[in-house]
Amino acid sequence: ISPMIEGRSDWCISRQRSWGVPIPVFYHKETGESLLSEESIEYVKNIVAEKGTDAWWEMETEDLLPPSHKAEAANWERG
Repeated sequence: ISPMIEGRSDWCISRQRSWGVPIPVFYHKETGESLLSEESIEYVKNIVAEKGTDAWWEMETEDLLPPSHKAEAANWERG
């Protein structure tokens, strides 16, 4: 992919395609703060390895968040 984007001044990663692999980021509903940590990535990675990429869209946000953030799941939304 590097040669394809090397000379481009702008580039975006599309997550809107139904066949794409989701970027496992969560956003705080009030502050907009992102949650994209090693812990959260690893947690979602294990879910996707077991259930496939559709798990990102089919599962509840609470079930996708790592244990350290489950108690505050109502404050987060998928990116």
